[in-house]
Amino acid sequence: MPQFHPESPDVSAESLARLRFVADFRKQLHGLSKGNRALYDRHLAGRLPPDMPRAQRRAAVRAGLEAQPFYKGWSSMLRGSQDLMWRLVQNAVAGDRERLAGRLAALSGAARGSVRVNPDLPVPGYMAAADTHRMPGGYMADGAADDMNAGALYDLGGAVYQFGVGNMAGGLLNNSRGRTLLAHLAHRFPDFAPGRILDMGCGVGQNTVPIAAGFAGAEVFGIDVGAALLRYAHLRAEGLGVPIHFIQDNAEHTGFAEGSFDLVVSQIILHETSPAATAAIIRESRRLLRPGGIAVHLEVPLRAGNGDDFYNTMMLWEEYYNAEPNISGVMDEDLAGIARAAGFGEVVLGYQAIPAAGAKTSAFSEQAGAKGFGQWLVLSGVAV
Repeated sequence: MPQFHPESPDVSAESLARLRFVADFRKQLHGLSKGNRALYDRHLAGRLPPDMPRAQRRAAVRAGLEAQPFYKGWSSMLRGSQDLMWRLVQNAVAGDRERLAGRLAALSGAARGSVRVNPDLPVPGYMAAADTHRMPGGYMADGAADDMNAGALYDLGGAVYQFGVGNMAGGLLNNSRGRTLLAHLAHRFPDFAPGRILDMGCGVGQNTVPIAAGFAGAEVFGIDVGAALLRYAHLRAEGLGVPIHFIQDNAEHTGFAEGSFDLVVSQIILHETSPAATAAIIRESRRLLRPGGIAVHLEVPLRAGNGDDFYNTMMLWEEYYNAEPNISGVMDEDLAGIARAAGFGEVVLGYQAIPAAGAKTSAFSEQAGAKGFGQWLVLSGVAV
């Protein structure tokens, strides 16, 4: 029975075959989206007033596409594939809860990292409104004191999802974001050696681990709103031999002291929040940094200027149908301006290519490259 890393859910061969099917099914659906482009070119291209505001243009394109049977069928199947993925992931991990709980208990007294949860932490409004990514129960689902189900779901489901959108650079560890963030730091600040690092919205720590491993002498913290995510993250990191301290906290306003970190990062959390929360998270990252410290916020590689009306509308499919409420904010907001207003200097917003396996650097450009997930959007700056 295969495991994807030392502490991952123990997945049966039958479950693995089903997960491979749903990932391949999603790849086929993404390929079929070429038919939506053909519909746009035939019925909508060039027909909108050139001075129509961006949001209205996207709404008009969306309405035009939703009037087409092909688009409605494609969209329904893609959303259905997301629900199918989670159902198959739930089935795959359901029989392994006791073993994972036993592994967590066995860490007591021997772990180099730690985990601390806060059952009184309020649920952010944007998470209370819907289950992010349509993951059953959402990120804050929690049961007993040893519950790790949400973490096991997210770890396995996240890897399957990335395969389904064609991003296989992180493999089953799903760590391409952490490696890309390290490549960005190597590109911009090659001599930077932080002593204390915070990963805001770390999830199950799959991308905190490569950062901690890349700065092996640093004290590394990861925060997230989900207790079950963090228990699993703790188990996962220990299994991979990387000490990280996980704390249940909200990235908009953490409990850490001002100026207590050298490096603060976030990875694909802004598009899951709101415009107000995005600005708050960037401001909080500045508050937490010592003068001269660095923040890097990594996001989905979507910006409104990257393509035509069809591209800009289709990039919002996940916001419309997959409970990712702030993709339009990441696309439209002046992220660099927010960072400067928060007190950052040397602000850069651009695209960092995912580094090849074993590579420490990769190409960076302020202009988007080819469409797809061979790169991540990064916002970085220095605390002044």
